[in-house]
Amino acid sequence: MSISSISPVSELEQGSETTTTLQRWAASLQDVPQPQQMPQLSLQPASQAPGGNLMNQLGTLFEKLVPLLKQLVSSLSQQSQPLLDSLSGASPAAGPSPLGLDAMQPKPVMAPMPAQQPPLAAPAASPSAAPAPASSAPVAAPAPVSVLSTQQVPVAHSVKEAASRTQPQFMPVLRGDEQQKDSQIKTQADFGRAADQVAREYGLDPNLFRAQLQSESNAFKQDFRKSMQAEGDLGRASENNTSIGLGQISRKFLDGREWADGASGNARVGSQVVSTEQYMNSPTVQLRMAASNLSQRIADHGGLEQGLAYYVSGNADPSNSHAAQYLANIEQAMNDPAVVGVGR
Repeated sequence: MSISSISPVSELEQGSETTTTLQRWAASLQDVPQPQQMPQLSLQPASQAPGGNLMNQLGTLFEKLVPLLKQLVSSLSQQSQPLLDSLSGASPAAGPSPLGLDAMQPKPVMAPMPAQQPPLAAPAASPSAAPAPASSAPVAAPAPVSVLSTQQVPVAHSVKEAASRTQPQFMPVLRGDEQQKDSQIKTQADFGRAADQVAREYGLDPNLFRAQLQSESNAFKQDFRKSMQAEGDLGRASENNTSIGLGQISRKFLDGREWADGASGNARVGSQVVSTEQYMNSPTVQLRMAASNLSQRIADHGGLEQGLAYYVSGNADPSNSHAAQYLANIEQAMNDPAVVGVGR
């Protein structure tokens, strides 16, 4: 057996650091010392071997091979260690591992570094801004705030307080959306929210408008549909001028009659003629008619108290007995949860 049977790597690509290292290692293998004396290994027929026992021959052969194998392994380990260090990037100071087995372990493959991008400028933080939460859990979106919310626009709790927030607006009663609006008013809570919306459209305080409807037709302490059919001022029945509905509007304001500004409708609200049928069958029309009538009385008579006084008595002096009681009833209702709390 001769070590020269291990042939060196004779032809490798030039210009590669790894190839050069392999070439040096292959050349160094030629310098591995051979055993001083190669034992003659042979098996003899059992009849000729000492003791005539084949097992004895095998034992003798094994004893001769062990030193040879130890010498060969030691020489290969010493010669291969520089190559293993070079390939693995290990420091020469780190002692050789037996038979270079550590080089056989899989090495982690490093991912190529991405091209360096210029850093993005961070947005300037507000001095009072709180630090962002660490979690990126989605946060649920907030529920939309109704335009009728009393938290959005403060409401009054007295007639005088409401007067400071009143800015009468003149708007048409009939806008083509009455059926769609009516379909949304199914419960008492729906009715309360619809009243608030109409109040703001006509520049009125929502609490005051609710309280006036309560004083006129008990609209918030019974089903609003029943209040829509309420009829008052029965002493004027002979004139066909009783008061009807949520705001107790006089019949002479309907059907283009004499109180509808010259029998042709009111020019301030689009010269519209509202029929009795339209009025009686639509909560939206009734709410708008009441708000429109009050806004015009306020504008015509110099203020909220004067407008309310004229609305109920035909006399703009708030001190007249009928008006004074009316204002007291309204103020009480403005602080009644059964009136101002419905639908909020």
